[in-house]
Amino acid sequence: MPRSTARRSVVAAVAGALVTSAMVVPAAATAAPASAAPAAVSSSVRTAATSGGVRWVKWNRATLTKTPSSRSRAVARPDDGTRLRVLDRGTHRLQVRTPAGKVGWVSKNAVTSVKLKDVSGTRYTRGKVALTKDVGAGSKVVKRVRLGTKVAVLARTTGREHNRVKVRVPGGRTGWISTSRITKRNVWGQLARCESGNNPRTNTGNGFYGLYQFTGRTWHAVGGKGMPHRHSRSEQTKRAQILQDRAGWGQWPHCTRKLGLR
Repeated sequence: MPRSTARRSVVAAVAGALVTSAMVVPAAATAAPASAAPAAVSSSVRTAATSGGVRWVKWNRATLTKTPSSRSRAVARPDDGTRLRVLDRGTHRLQVRTPAGKVGWVSKNAVTSVKLKDVSGTRYTRGKVALTKDVGAGSKVVKRVRLGTKVAVLARTTGREHNRVKVRVPGGRTGWISTSRITKRNVWGQLARCESGNNPRTNTGNGFYGLYQFTGRTWHAVGGKGMPHRHSRSEQTKRAQILQDRAGWGQWPHCTRKLGLR
């Protein structure tokens, strides 16, 4: 081979090596950012999907646990209507923060997206009322109570859905009813004052007894034992409610007319 031809071959080989090296290095340099970018996007999407939002407690003293397990240690027990900030989501439980800063996991069944307000007070039912298990009116009925039943108000809906209230009835059962079904008026207290001066031990000597002036026969007809004035105020009211439910306000003609009940 001529010397000039050999020199040209060596130069070409060196140039080819340099070109190959230049092509390989940039490709390797761009590989790392390309693999890192999807990880950052994935992390962002996961965070957005699992956190954020607000819930309100709909169970009295709902339990917040330290871990997602319902059996782990309780860290807080917020009352009805407490506002919770959602931090993370599991299949059946949410990680939340209370207004006091406590962080824990709570059952999804114990909270609602309907805005609630923690309230308290005493009210009386305006008629026969069905208490539902959940906030919605179409929820399962858990208890039925008679007209004038004394209830403790625990929480109520606000905003656009402001017509439902959670109450506790005698015996401890809680449930939801319409706000239109409760009133501040204590009709049984008013009736007792009119009939007997609000004295459960009243014995007039003319055959009428107790708060609501039962006769012995009527008392026994609604399930009463013994004589009315020998029983507690709550027992007498319970029997009066049964009587009213069966026969109306006409059983106390003078006082119910005076009180505008009929």
